[in-house]
Parts: sequence; C-alpha cells; structure tokens
Amino acid sequence: MPDHSLLRAHEPVLMLTAGEYFVPVAVDGFVSQSQLFVRDLADNAAVLATPGTLDLDRLARRGAEHDGPGLSLSGIIAPTTLSGRFRAWLPQPRPSFRAGSRLAQVGLVGRSVDILSRLSLLVRGTVPGGSAGDSLVAQQQHFAPERPTYYGRVVRDSGWVVCQYWFFYSFNNWRSAFSGVNEHEGDWEQVTVYLDGSATGGVDGLPQPRWVVFSAHDENGDDLRRRWDDPDLRKQGERHPVVFVGAGSHSGAYLPGDYLITVVPPSWGGVLPFISRVARIATPWSRAAQGTGFGLPYLDYARGDGDAIGPGHEREWTGVVIDEQTPWVRDYRGLWGHDSRDAFGGERGPAGPRYERDTTVRQSWGDPVGWAGLAKVAPNSAVELEHVETRVDQIEVELGLLNDEIEQSRHDLTARAAGLDPSTPVVRAMAERERELVTTRMRAVRLGDERAQLVREIRDGIRPTSPHSHLTHRRLPIALAERGRARFLAVWAVVSTPLVLLLVGSLFRVDSTGRQITAFGALVIVLSVEAFGCGYLLAYIVRVLLLVALGSLLVLLLGAWQTVLWVLLSTLAVLVLLVNVRDAVRR
Repeated sequence: MPDHSLLRAHEPVLMLTAGEYFVPVAVDGFVSQSQLFVRDLADNAAVLATPGTLDLDRLARRGAEHDGPGLSLSGIIAPTTLSGRFRAWLPQPRPSFRAGSRLAQVGLVGRSVDILSRLSLLVRGTVPGGSAGDSLVAQQQHFAPERPTYYGRVVRDSGWVVCQYWFFYSFNNWRSAFSGVNEHEGDWEQVTVYLDGSATGGVDGLPQPRWVVFSAHDENGDDLRRRWDDPDLRKQGERHPVVFVGAGSHSGAYLPGDYLITVVPPSWGGVLPFISRVARIATPWSRAAQGTGFGLPYLDYARGDGDAIGPGHEREWTGVVIDEQTPWVRDYRGLWGHDSRDAFGGERGPAGPRYERDTTVRQSWGDPVGWAGLAKVAPNSAVELEHVETRVDQIEVELGLLNDEIEQSRHDLTARAAGLDPSTPVVRAMAERERELVTTRMRAVRLGDERAQLVREIRDGIRPTSPHSHLTHRRLPIALAERGRARFLAVWAVVSTPLVLLLVGSLFRVDSTGRQITAFGALVIVLSVEAFGCGYLLAYIVRVLLLVALGSLLVLLLGAWQTVLWVLLSTLAVLVLLVNVRDAVRR
C-alpha cells in the first residue's frame, strides 16, 4: 500500500488547549521568511541568506555545503532601538487562558530551586523579548495556519509498519505564555503509529494499529508508548489517535488535564545531586524531594478544550510525505530557530526531524522501533507464538550443552579429589572450579524454568496482559485540589519561599539574640504551615521533636559530658545484659 495512503488512514487528531497561540504549519513559509546563519569555530555568526532568498531546495544545497554543526534558521530580529527594546518587554496579546499554580503542586525545596532556574535566565542565552508576538504575526501573515500541515514518513522494520507524523510549530512559547521551563523559536514534535505489518485485518484491508507514541517531556523507552486498546488512548473512529497538546510546549498527552513536569537541570558540578540528597533527608514531606531525581516543577496544560485539528474537524491535515531521500530533511543539519547559545539547550531552536542539535541522527528517526522499546515486542500473538517456539528450541540446544558441561565438570572434580584428604592443597584449590560448576547448574535450572513457562504458553496460548503492564510510570494528570485548599496553596506558594529566606537571613543577625530567637520560632511556624499544606504535618512534628531532643542532649553533653556518657554506657550495659540473659534462657 502506498505510504501516503497509510499515513492518511491513521492521521492523528490534535486537541489544543484554549489559549494556544501556534499550530503546525508548512515549513516553506518559515524558510522563506528566515535568515540563514552560520557560526565559525570562534563562535562568530555570519548571515548566509537573508529573508526572501531561501526555499527548501536552496536550504538543502546550503546544508550540503556545510555538513557540520553551526547553521541556524531564524526569522527573529532583535530590536536595536530603545523604543523597540521597550516594546519587546511589554506583555504580548494572547487568547484567554486560566493557568493553575505550578508551585502549589510542589514543596518548599522545589520552589527554592525554581528561583535559581529563573535567575539563571539573566546569564543564559535566551530568545529576544517579544519574539513570541513577532512569530505569531508571522504565522498569521505568512504560514497559512488555516491549512495545518504534517510531514509523514513510513518505515518498515521487523514486521512493523511505522507511520511517523512530524509537526513544525514556528514558536514554542511555554515559558512566556504558560510559565513553563523554556522558550524557543521553532518546535518539531511527532506522533508515531505502529502497525502490524505481518497481517491485515478488517474490511479495509489495512494493517492493524498496535501501538502509538506521542512527544513527551519526561518519558522514554517503554513509557513512551501506549497500546491501541489502552483505555487511556482516545481515538477518532477506529484508526485516528487523539492527542492532547500541551499549551506552548506542544508535547502530547493521552488524557486531557494539567500535568506536573519535573525538569532535571544539569548537575552544576555535582551541586544539585548533593542538594537533592540533603533535601530528601531534611524535608521528607516535600513532594519535590521525593524519588531519585531532583528537578524543577512546571505545569504542562494539555486540556484539549481549544481548537481541534484532524479528520472530522473544521481544520483537516495537509500531508507531505518525506523519507531518507528528501533533500531538505537529509542535507540540512542545522537548527530550525534562533540559536541563543543557551548552555542548557532549553532556549535554543531545535534541529529537524532527522537530526539532533549536534547533527547526529535522532534515534526516533534512525531506529523508531527500538526507540519505543518495541524491538522485543512481536506485532501480534501469532508471531509471538512463533518466537516462543523458536526460543524453546534454542533452550533445548543450550540445556543439552550445559548438561554435558555439568556432567564433565562433576566427573573431573570427583576424579581429582578421589582418595585425597579434603584438607590437602589440591582439594582446596578446586573451590573455584566448584563455584563455577554451581553457577553453571543454576543457569541450567533457570533455563529449565523458562522452558517450562514457554511450553505452557504454547499449550494454553499467549495470555493477555494489562495495557499498562509494560509501563514503569503511568503518566496521569494531576488531581485538582478542593477550591478552598487550591486557593490557599496558590497564595502560600507565592509568599512562603521569600518569607523563609527572610527568616533564615534573620538568624544570622548579630545585633539581637532576642530577634534571632523570634525569627527561629517564626521559621518553625512557617515550616509547620508548609508541612500542613503538603500533607506531611505529622512527619514534620516528629522530626522537630527529634531535633529538639538532639539539641537538648548536645547542650547537656557540653555542660556535663562525663555524667551523660556514664549514663549512656550504663544503660547500654544493662540492655546488653538483658539480651544475653534472654538468649541463654531460650537455649
């Protein structure tokens, strides 16, 4: 079946959030309105092409002439006059949108680190102010948003037919419009549908869809994909997956709602991992200190209450088929947006569908099956059963070899130790060989268990599994708090962090001990309110009591350490005696 027919049959439906600025557009208009820059080894930028002089063919030729990193496309022109800079700082007009309180969803530690992230924008490379507004005007005038476009690619690999849908947004305004983590010109996102290429079904004769993957912020591998029968996956008809698009960020969600995103920053020389460990010990009630990571809290609004794009809706897709031989995809390795030189990468324009920013090939392009963790998954139960039968045959051969090896090793060990005293050096030197024999026998036991399980699968058929059994983390929208509690948390998130900083600073005042004691007491109260709001008041009280007890003991030790030490050792001696007596009586 032709690629365009497969792509057309499984086009996704994008559900935008009310308040979204940008939609997927054709890249032709963006390229024609952009400048092409190149950076040399000294990081100096030069203009290779001015607006109006580029099209996709010329861009491909320019890219082929410059096969390494350093190229970037941008329609952003930073204001050079004082009035222009002032206008860039003014709030941009935007559709109506009611945001949630992202800081209310995390603890004090997460809110504190968020301050560092926002302050870092002062020294990091960022897109010029007002760029979102300029890009919105350019979209309306030059990019034909009324004709949304995707770039579709079909890959056939290992029994899978992979339909990739690439979407280009001219701007990602997650930070400025929706309080997200980053902002950059240009944004490539994708939806990938995995079809069973080993069989067809249904009256239409099309391959059956089995899995789908949406662009996501904090998912990878198996967690990226959802099974076609997953109740989390909404569909238009039988073949069109519904994607709930994050406002500004343009990530994809399977269920509508607001999502708490944890963005892990660079390690900053090991400082943040150290803070993370301290935070989890010192503030176990803080949701930002939970788990193994330590990230910055942001909300991704994927509510699906705005415009819809796709089959059955007012705005339907214009599809363009691309592949490995499409010149602008293959030859242009540069960025599709302003190169802010942000060291963290969040404020730089992205690379195209095929490449990463360092010009290496994306895994999602080069190996879409392995990227989604499907290299180990069969397209259907019949193919899976064939693999099971093949595996049983392999195990039979491997077990035969292992059993021969075990028998030979056992015979050698017995023959060498026959007639010798177990304490002789010759027998003791066999310990390593004996351990190897044990390892080999246990390997054979495990293979036998695997064979027995697979034989049951062949006899009884492949057992159905839960649609979520492959997931390590099921990404769900956050639960909305009660109205009164939500208002309290939103207000508290705004005032608590600066209040804590002020009180901590007051502890270091040297002019008044009384003020220090007052500041300490106020700090305890503020942290009590924080623990109450996060639902960890009891854990907080227990740790405060432990700290008070520890402090009292420390003061006592400093005053009469000999007496305290004598009491502790005497108590320990009594406890040891009681334990020993109990064990003696039991014997």
